[in-house]
Amino acid sequence: MLPLEGKVVLDLSRMLPGPYCSMILSDLGAEVIRIEDPNYAYSNPPPFYQKGAYRESAFHSILMRNKKSITLNLKKKEAKEIFYELVKHSDVVLDTFRPKIMEKLKIDYNTLSLINPSIICCSLTGYGQYGPYEQIAGHDLNYIGICGILDLNKERKIFSKEDEIRSPINPGFQAADIGGALVTAIGILGAIIERENNPERKGQYIDISMTDSVFSFIPLVSAYHFSNDLSDGKDLLHGDFPFYSVYKTKDNKFLSVGIIEVKFWREFCKGLKRDDLLLKQFAQGIAREHLFVEIQNEFLKKTQKEWMEMFINLDACVMPVKSFAEACEDPQIKARNMLVEIDHPKLGKIQNIASPIKYSRTPLTIRSTSPKIGQNTKEILKKLGYTKDEIREFLKKGII
Repeated sequence: MLPLEGKVVLDLSRMLPGPYCSMILSDLGAEVIRIEDPNYAYSNPPPFYQKGAYRESAFHSILMRNKKSITLNLKKKEAKEIFYELVKHSDVVLDTFRPKIMEKLKIDYNTLSLINPSIICCSLTGYGQYGPYEQIAGHDLNYIGICGILDLNKERKIFSKEDEIRSPINPGFQAADIGGALVTAIGILGAIIERENNPERKGQYIDISMTDSVFSFIPLVSAYHFSNDLSDGKDLLHGDFPFYSVYKTKDNKFLSVGIIEVKFWREFCKGLKRDDLLLKQFAQGIAREHLFVEIQNEFLKKTQKEWMEMFINLDACVMPVKSFAEACEDPQIKARNMLVEIDHPKLGKIQNIASPIKYSRTPLTIRSTSPKIGQNTKEILKKLGYTKDEIREFLKKGII
């Protein structure tokens, strides 16, 4: 059995954060039922796989794997009644609506817990269920901007130009979306474990904020702030020191140098054949700027491949900076089977990203491709006991 086999999750979420969370739960074996609105403008986002007249969101092929889909118009009373029937047989309800929407739809925790006291309801939102920003719209960049992470992501300070304003740089991935999804998955798993240990098997409500989540992701910065330590060391890992930075190579590619410990710095200097730099790891002021220049000049003497042929055999924390396409060909990614090929009924062989969780006894697999919107509606309704005539009537009335 998979860890969450037998658990049912009703997924009302949209976009990236909620579906990424429910993808983790579905990979772990939960039966995840997507409650979808076919009129939602972003229900089939680009880019697309295309074969003849058929096309499908490649983004959804990753996020919606191992899930089922039912369409319900929750603004209609009959659709709510169907949803309530699903809740009776479910463990978790996940949503990403703005605060108060679940109450307005009458599918909030207080309502659902009367139907099923064991239900666990989890809301994942930008700013959480309370606070001055609760109703403000936002996206990933806003959340990492609020919490202090975006301010860390900018060009390094240059000695003698430290007063210059350095603009933050947009990161290339959604840290708050994915981070919030991971925290949500952990929160749901914790609530399931607590419920199993709870004599009454009583569920509870979980309030997750993406801003809260990423705010908790910077303990080192927090430590410097809380201790009032204003030394240069506060930017140890943010590009302000030569031993933790990125350098260009002769072929205009890049290497990441991620050294902290002195033992790795010694190996690094050995690789560069620069014993004269051994005692300069923590150089300050103009000497630090000279060290940046010296290291960069060394790396410009060889290609990325040539440097890696040498550094791969040294304990120096030097690795290539790769594009995603290059990462797909990386021997480590391949050895860990992080790319899998699956059979699609319409498209043939397509690629997907494997779960990073490697169990020894119950390995996680992609058991089914992403469903079309509403693909499992009739199947799920029949399982709940609705007849063919009732289902036909639901369709006529626009309930499903």
